[in-house]
Amino acid sequence: MTSTALAADFGVAKSTILRILRDARIVVRRQSVTPDQVSDAARLYESGLSLSQVAKRLNVNQETMRVAIIATGVTLRPPTGR
Repeated sequence: MTSTALAADFGVAKSTILRILRDARIVVRRQSVTPDQVSDAARLYESGLSLSQVAKRLNVNQETMRVAIIATGVTLRPPTGR
């Protein structure tokens, strides 16, 4: 099962599932993104959305989204702390 599916089944945040898995030393696979998702992510980020907003809109982990956007050559804005 995916961490997203587990979170939905248990009614908790995905980050909670990931923390529990990591605390139990279970290797968590990195979520892959499609080329279309990366293209959409870069466009959305450059339009002014935050990384977390882009990740949520595309239903992808924020760190995965950050790495994918950087790989496109987009320069990230300083974090806002929100």
